[in-house]
Amino acid sequence: MDRYPNDLTTDAEIDAALEAAKELEGEPRVMSAEYLGGRADLIVLRLSTGGRLAIPREYMQGLEHATEEQLAEIQLWGGGISVSWPQLDVDHYLPHLLERRYGDARWMEALQLRGVAA
Repeated sequence: MDRYPNDLTTDAEIDAALEAAKELEGEPRVMSAEYLGGRADLIVLRLSTGGRLAIPREYMQGLEHATEEQLAEIQLWGGGISVSWPQLDVDHYLPHLLERRYGDARWMEALQLRGVAA
């Protein structure tokens, strides 16, 4: 396989990523994630703290029109700091979810207008 210089991660980029990771040490991480379909219609995240975070699917930006099959395929990134639905090209950052931030400012404003407290 050919390698191009622009495809290589630099030492500086690696060092920066390691420093950023240190800032998150001790913070909760997602250990596992699942979609509970049917009437529950929840995304459930099992956290490293031993607790669980259950979020109604319709609260999370990018998941509102997803099929159950798409919702069931969940990946964890960054050592459990990010939750991703690759078929939908949707990612959610755990610190934001813990703050009840389920999308961008416009999304959150729309949730508030629907009566969802954030």
